[in-house]
This record gives sequence, C-alpha cells and structure tokens, in this order.
Amino acid sequence: MLPKIEIRTFGTLQVVRNHHAVTESDWHTRQARQLLKILITERPRPVSTDRLIEILWPNSTPSAAATTLRSAINALRNVLEPERPNRAPSNYIITQSPGYAFHLHADIWLDVEEYEHQLDIAHQVNDPRQRQQHLERATALYKDDYLISDPYADWVQNERERLRERYFNALLELSDLQASAGNLADAIVACRRILARDEVRENAYQLLMRFQAESGDSASALLTYERCRTILAEELGADPSPLTQSLHQRILNGEIQAVNTESVMHAAHVTGQGSLARPSGSGSGSSPLPQSTLLPAVDERYQALFVGREQEVSDLTAKLARALDGQGELLVLEGEAGVGKTRLAYAILQQAVDSGATVISATCQTLEQKFPFAPLADSIGRYLHSLPSAALQNLPHGILALLGQIIPSMSDLVPELLVHTPDTSGNLDENRQRLIDGIVAFLAELSALRPLILFLDDLHWADQETLAVLSRLSQRVADLPIFLLLAYRSDDVVDNDALVSLLYTFNRAHQHHLVEVGRLNLEQVHKLIDAFTGQQAGASEELAYFLYEATQGNALFVTEALRDLRERFQAAEELSREEFTDHWSSKYQQVLTLRSNQRVQEIILERVERLPDDARQVLQLGAVIGRDFSLDLLEAASQSDPLHPLETLLQRQLLIERPDERIDYSHQVVRQAVYDSMNSLQRRRFHKRIADALVQLEQTHRNPAEVAFHFGQAGASSQLDFARYSVLAGEKLLQSFGLRQSIEQFDNALSILEGSSAEMSDMVGRALQGRGLAYESLLDPDGVTETYRRLQNWARRQGDLALLLTVHSRLAFMLELVGQQRESNELLRDLIDAFAANNVRVRSVAIDDLLERRRSIYSPYETGPANAWAPFVPPPPVPNDLVKDILTALEPVHAVLPLMTYGWTLRVQGQLSSATLCLTKAVDLALETGQRSLASIAYFQLAVMARMQGRLEESQLLNEQSLALNRTGENSAAELVSMWPRIASAFQSLHAGRLEEAERRLQRVVDFLDSGDSFRNHRNSADIGLGIVALGYGDLATAKHKIEMALADPVHLYPYTHVQGLLGLAEIAAREGDPVHCRTLLRQALRFAGQRSLIEEYVEVVLEIARLNPEGAPVELLLTSALEHVEEAGMAPTATQLRDALETAGLTIGPIPDAKNGTAPGYASLSSSARS
Repeated sequence: MLPKIEIRTFGTLQVVRNHHAVTESDWHTRQARQLLKILITERPRPVSTDRLIEILWPNSTPSAAATTLRSAINALRNVLEPERPNRAPSNYIITQSPGYAFHLHADIWLDVEEYEHQLDIAHQVNDPRQRQQHLERATALYKDDYLISDPYADWVQNERERLRERYFNALLELSDLQASAGNLADAIVACRRILARDEVRENAYQLLMRFQAESGDSASALLTYERCRTILAEELGADPSPLTQSLHQRILNGEIQAVNTESVMHAAHVTGQGSLARPSGSGSGSSPLPQSTLLPAVDERYQALFVGREQEVSDLTAKLARALDGQGELLVLEGEAGVGKTRLAYAILQQAVDSGATVISATCQTLEQKFPFAPLADSIGRYLHSLPSAALQNLPHGILALLGQIIPSMSDLVPELLVHTPDTSGNLDENRQRLIDGIVAFLAELSALRPLILFLDDLHWADQETLAVLSRLSQRVADLPIFLLLAYRSDDVVDNDALVSLLYTFNRAHQHHLVEVGRLNLEQVHKLIDAFTGQQAGASEELAYFLYEATQGNALFVTEALRDLRERFQAAEELSREEFTDHWSSKYQQVLTLRSNQRVQEIILERVERLPDDARQVLQLGAVIGRDFSLDLLEAASQSDPLHPLETLLQRQLLIERPDERIDYSHQVVRQAVYDSMNSLQRRRFHKRIADALVQLEQTHRNPAEVAFHFGQAGASSQLDFARYSVLAGEKLLQSFGLRQSIEQFDNALSILEGSSAEMSDMVGRALQGRGLAYESLLDPDGVTETYRRLQNWARRQGDLALLLTVHSRLAFMLELVGQQRESNELLRDLIDAFAANNVRVRSVAIDDLLERRRSIYSPYETGPANAWAPFVPPPPVPNDLVKDILTALEPVHAVLPLMTYGWTLRVQGQLSSATLCLTKAVDLALETGQRSLASIAYFQLAVMARMQGRLEESQLLNEQSLALNRTGENSAAELVSMWPRIASAFQSLHAGRLEEAERRLQRVVDFLDSGDSFRNHRNSADIGLGIVALGYGDLATAKHKIEMALADPVHLYPYTHVQGLLGLAEIAAREGDPVHCRTLLRQALRFAGQRSLIEEYVEVVLEIARLNPEGAPVELLLTSALEHVEEAGMAPTATQLRDALETAGLTIGPIPDAKNGTAPGYASLSSSARS
C-alpha cells in the first residue's frame, strides 16, 4: 500500500500528503515546520520541551514559550493529520517524556530512512550486482545535503555531516563496483559527483585518475592530478599524498593500461569519457598495424653514399635493438651544419625499416617556429594518410579526434570522428597539456602495435609545443618499444630557449644518449670519393687530401665539392664521373677554386651559377617559399613551364622529390645559400608571385598567415595585401584561442594601415576590434583601454556613431569588469554628453535604459534625513523586447558585453526573468564569437540568480559550467575571471561562520592582484571581506581599519561589498557600545541599497536591523515591505528568511500599512526618505 505521507529531507523540506504537496500557507507557522525538522533529525529519540524552546524561542519567557510550543505542536499535527479529531492522539507526532518524538508510522515514507535502509542492505549482501543496485538507489535519493535550508542550525550539523559522509563512501564504493563491471564512464561520473560537493576529497581524485587512465584517457587523468594538486594547495595548503603522487607517476610511465571491454567503449562514446579508448571490436585480438615508413628526404641515387661513423653506427644499432625489444631509447645527434647528422640518422632508420618497425620522420622549419606542433602535425598527418582505411579504423578514435585539432583532414580520413568531441573543458594551458598527452598516447599506441622509430631533424627550429611533446614522451620512452632520435645544429641551439631548457632537463635526468657527430677524417674523405665515383682510384688520394684540406672534413662541403667538380668535368669533357679522378689534377685543377678558407656556400653558389636560367629561377623560387612545396604551388608561381628546369635540379641533387610528391631542398644549407645570394628585388618579386599563387590556389582560408608573410616581404606595393591577410590571420587565431599570436598579426596590419591612405578601410576597424577582443579575453586592462581608445578615434573620424556607441559601451563595461569603476563611469558620462550635444538619440531603448540604471547604481552616495529609514525604491520597468532591441543596434560580437552587464544590473535590482533573458543570450553569443571569459562570467551570474530563486541544483550546475569555461582561458586571465566568484564564495563562507576558509580565499585575491589601478573593485571588496574576518576573530581594530580604508574609495566598490562594509562597521559600533553610530550606519546602508533598487542588499540590511533592533527602527514595517518586494521578484529563499525574522521577532505577517495615510507609527520617516 502506498504511503499517505511522503517526507523529503535531502535539500529543502518537502511534505506530500495524499499526493498533494503541503504549501507554505498550510503550515500556518514556520515553527511548526521547524519542529518537524528537529523531531525527524532526532528520531526515534524524544526531544525535551526545554531543548525545543531553547532552539526555537530562546528569547521568550518560559511560560510564553511553553504555550507557543504547544500551539506549534498542534499546528504540526494538523498539517500531517488534518482529519484527526480534536484532542485525539497523534499517530506521527507523539508526546513522550521528556517532550515530543517523531514516530515513523507505516503511513509515512521518509527519504532519509529509505536512504539508510538501502545503504545497510548494500553492506549485507554479497553479490556485487545486488550491492551496486542498492547503492544506486541510495545515492539517487541524495538530492542535496540534508535540510540544506537550515545551513547554520547547530541541531542539524552533526546529522548532516554523518549523512553526507555516508553518501561519499557510498559513491566511492559504487564507483569501484561500476569499474569492476566494466562501466568506467559511470564510475568516473560517480567520482565527479563527490568532487562536485567536496573538492578536497583526495581519495575521489585517486579513483577518478585511475578510472580515466583505465579508460585510456591518460591525458584527463594527468589533468585531474593537476587539479587535485592545485585545489589541495589552495584550500588546505597541502601537497597530494604519496599515494596520489605514486599513482600520478604510474600514469606518466604508462603503467596503467586501458581496459578493453565493450561496455567501457559504449559508455565512453555516450559520455565523452575514455576519449582515448579503442573503437569496439578492436583490441588485443585485432590485426597488427601494417608497416608504414616516412624517411627523411634523401636522393635515392646516393643512398649508398655513406662512409665512416662505424662507432656511431654500432652504438646506435645496439640501442635500436634494445628499443625494438621494448626497452626504448632516446638519442640526440649534435653537430655543425652539414656534418652528416641526417645521413647518419638515415642509415639507422633504414635498419629499422628492415626490422619491420614503423618509422616517422619530421623536419622542423624556421618559418613554422611560431606554429604549435607544426612538424608533428605534418609528419603524423602524412603517416596517417599513408595507412589503409582498415588500419585507421583500428586506431583509437578518441586519440584521432584529439589529433584532429592539429590535423584538420582527420575527419576526412575517419568520418566516424565527427561523433567524438575532444574534451576542451580545461583552460588554454590544460587543453595544451591534454593535446601533448594525446600525441604522446598516440605514439605509445603505435609502438604497442609495432615498434616505433621517431626522428625529428633540425630541432633547433622546433616550436615550444613540439619540444613539450618530446619532453613528455621522454618520460615514457624507457618502458616502450620506441626509438626516439633527435638532431640539431650545435651552433644554432642557443637561439631556441625552449630547446636549451629541454636539453638541460635531459642532462639532469640522464634520460638520453648524446652523440656528437664530428667531421670526416682524411681516410673517410678518401672513401667518400671512392663511393662517389664507384671505384677505387689511386689519383683519388691526391683529390682526397686536397678536399680534406679545403673542407676540414665537413660531409656536406665534401659532397658539394665533388658535385661541383663532376659538373665542371662533365661540362668540359663529357666524361663519366668515374673518370675524373684520374684527370682532375692534370687537366682541371685550375678550374677547381677550393681554398682553405672557402665556405660551402660558395661552392653551392658556383654550382647554381652553372644552371640554366630557367632552372636557377625555379631553384630561387623554392628558396623563397622557405620550405617543402607542392607541385601545384610550383606551377602556379612559375612564369614558365617548370617541368624541364625541375628535372635539371633533381638530376643535380639540388632539389629532391619526396614520396608524397612534394619538392624539398637537398639540404637546408643549400636553400639558405640560394636565398642569401639573391638581391632584395629578386626576393621581393618571388615573394609576390608566391603570395599571388597561394591566393589563386585558394590557400588563404587554410593559412592566411603564410599568405600574409609573403605579401609582407613583397615590397611597398603589396603592403595593403599584407595588412589584409594579417587581419584574416589574426581573426583565425582569435577563433582558435591563439590570443597573443592574433595580437601580433593585428599589430602587423595596423602598422601599415594606420596613417596611410587606407586608414579609413574597414580592415582598420576589424583589426582594432579583433585586437580589443583578444585583450578582453586576456583581461588585460591596459591593452583593452589602449586599443579601444584608438578604435574610438577611428570611429569618430569615420562618422560611425553606431560603432562609437559600441566601442564606448564596450570599453566602459570592460573597465567595470576589471575594476576601474571611476574610469568606466566617466566614459559613460562622456558618451551620454556627447550624444546629447550632437542631438543624437541612442538607437537602442534597452541600452539607454541600461546606461541610466548604471548611472543610478554607481552615483555618489547622498545623505538623507538623520532619522530616516529609507524604503526600497522599485526599479523602472524593463523595456519590451530588450534582447531584440540590443541586437538590432549592435552586432552579435559586440552585444555580448551589454547583454551581460544588463543581465547583472537587472539581477541586482530583482527583475530576474528579464535578467535571465539577457544572460542566457549573452552566454550563447559569447560562445559563438569566442568570448569565453565573458561566457564564464555570464554563467556565474545565472548561477547566482538560480540560487536567489531557490533552484540550488541548477545553481550548482551553472556554476560548474562557469568554472569549466573559465579554465579555457590563459592562466592569468582565468585567475582574473575567477576573482569575483572567489570573493562571492568567501562572503558565503563568512555567513556560514567558516572564517579560515573565507580568509584563505580572500587573501589569495589580494596576493594575486598588484597595487596598480586595475581591479580596485576586487581589491577593495577583498579587503572588506578580510575586515569582516578580523571582526569574526574579535580583532576590532584591524577590522575597522580594513573596512574604513576600502570604503574610503567608494567608487571602486561593488554594491554588495559596499553594503557589507557598512554592516561590518555597524556591528563594530554595536560591540563598542555606540548605538547611535550603529544606527547611523544601518540607515546609511539601507538608504544606499534602497535608492539603487539593490534588492538583495536591501534585504540583508533589513535583516541586520531586525537582529540588532536599534532604537526607533520600524522593524515590522521594514520586514513586511521587503517581503512584498521579494515575493514579487520570485526570491523564495529570501522570502523565507524574512518570514523567519518576523516570527523570531514575535511579529505577524499582515497587510502592509498605508504610508500615505500615515496609519503606521514610524512609517512617515520611510516615505519622507523616499521623497528626498
């Protein structure tokens, strides 16, 4: 039989009687409801009448309180049993010495009783599936903390903590059962449910890390550790335990392998967890990865041209064998340019190919040093393109989706990736770390399927992110079948700070073997000549000595000299290369101009000079392109057919053709020598042709930065094109969160456009707007101000009033956001005055209303009559279709800030439905336009509003969304965005009496912010909070000093903390026995909040007045008036607070007195205050 009464205590108290909820009016008195909570909490024990009176009526006389208690008990019984005959005993609320008790009758279903019943059964059964079912039922009942609407009541604290602890333990046990059953995604969710309520619970972090690693998502597991480390440091001042640190190291070492179960894969697909897991159907039983190799580009005709290096080859071969057996190796080749590092590496890579290993090689390019992961993206992309479709399907789709962030064609290769969305809930640095870990996981995965050899050449040109991948991979190499081979020029390494740091790390950790590749000796030069000619000739000894003396054994120098000699010989005699060793000394020594101080570049240029003109031009074109290039680009940029010139260059080994049909130089020294030999005008014209060709080939959308680079080198006639594509490059970087790089691109464009004939071009406006958005996302107040000032001047010269409005308002709102309130107010006044002077009407009624509201909120404080208790002044009505009105006046990208600020303004003035419209739209537009910092702030405001309306679960969800978005910003920007939420949470901790927690959060704000002009609102607010902390500790002198210092700068204070400061001083005055000053401060706070229509602040002052009950204060009038406004605003929890205050004061909730007729004593002071 169904129970007649359902009582839910997890969250706020809810009573359902015969399928109908007991409403607020059914209770008749709040104390009846409080009685039920207390008796349920103490069940089955009775609670003495003295204890009940002490809790509910501490200030009443014993006789009066006893009468009130009997009345409240009767009211409670009537609520639960309305059909109970008069004076009949109650079935549920029984009289039991020494007071009353709650009887759990069969008619009643009580959630907390069922919760504990399910947990008890779970611990009694042996079957894991049954235990899991009972734990799931129990945890599903836990909607929120027990009786959360009484957060500070002493009588409930112990029971709440006991039930909360049982909930956490149940979730930990449940997650372990789910993981054991293969449901890793559900286990991960269970751990996150714990951390959502208690972010310092370290054992939940441990399980979450383990489950993430077992699902294959080692990147998320490592980020979870970082979050754990940060939270523990911030909240507890502690490091993770040795157990957590050990688990972190095991994950770094790859010791925790992914669990390969069908259920894990399905759950991972549904929830987005386990993003590195394999697609179902693959695993240990799947086909091995077919061999695919990408070797460095070497002329096939001279693959055998390799001499010496016997010791180096022997050492490298031995280490390669170890790597193939599963004991990975990291080796670094160091040497001067042209000494033979790449050729040595090629010999080892050939052995790896013969052993059946996967070989991937990449070359770092000087032009790509600013592009993250560039060499890895290129090489991994080419490798994946070489694999058959079936092999791609067997690779973990989560990893491939992650790689899709740097390899755009990934979804074309594997269309199924469209359903795998990588987790990007971290900040920019966390997402960078996730991608680094994802690349490392991908390489480890390849090595598990087939031993992997990874070679990176010209590491001195590597970008920072690529070096970070190598650093992370180096920590795992020893336990994987990976042979990691790196090469760099010893004379160029000092120009790459990140590489210097990486090499220092390698040395300190003894992680690598350094191979110093030296020059060839005389004997080896002799052998090289013999290998080059294909025969052993006595005359080659003389040639060897001659070349060795001139080149000092540099392998590239010797090779280029031999090629030069051969070309000279063949041009004169048409003899084969085998014959010239016998004739070079007697007949052609005079044409060989080698000398001891000659550079290899001179030999290269002598070879270039002998080229036909058309071949030389193709070679120069390739040098200006600056990297390997496609045949399409070659044909588009050439002035004549490049076919025969290309054949000549390939034959003479100046260029080589890669297997993917791209063309590259035989050596970067050759490319640089050719480029340096050209005069400025030649380079300029080639850059122009290349830029035009890229535009013709429609490459601008893929990489506008490359197009901009070539236009930028093409001379004055191309500077406008350079500016245009720099703007496009900046906008693309802005959308991909490359904020610093985007600013550099915008600055490049503006340096050309501003002050030129093209200054009025819309590209100037786009560049300045993009630059401003980038600085906004970085929360850089100086950058924002400087950029928008320039944009204002430009808009003014353009006569663009709409843009002028946009920039003024955007800058004003941004200055407010970063705490420069005075500057923000002045800017808004300037804007309004400027429009009035020019007789210009603001096109948006909503923006006009917003500006007026902000003027009111931040207007200077005005004193009122000494005896006035100010009423709450209702805010003006909200304009119709306010969101549509703003979007009509402003483009979506510029509408975000006004909508967000409008939403905040309407929220603090209690117009919550309209505030929701503004903030929701602000979130949508901010995400669409890449303004994640603003979206994070708007989400936080929505969370606050949900809390005001009593929707606590929704508030928590919205706050988590705010935090997730906040983590997507750069570290410093994310910290700044979190300042106000951190301050707000600190004040909540203050109200809950958690002084140490509040102090820790507020001190972090103060420590992070310097003493500059920016973020003064935040700093002053934090100081007020710290003053109230001192007040809580009883240090009145410190409290008074901190609060008064902050209030001395009233312009730079948020309204909420301004009121908190005044209330803090009022409390200090009360403690110091100065009731007159206390009353004055309370009136000042009331007037400040009431004049500005700040509804929450006004209510807080009213409640404080009711608590302190200063002489002459119309407490009942203030409470009932505030209650009317709060109920109209839909703020249910605040309404409950006001009713409780009325009952505590022994007052009844009746009709609000008529102020106009003066029917209530003391009300005239309220009305006169309103008129003033």
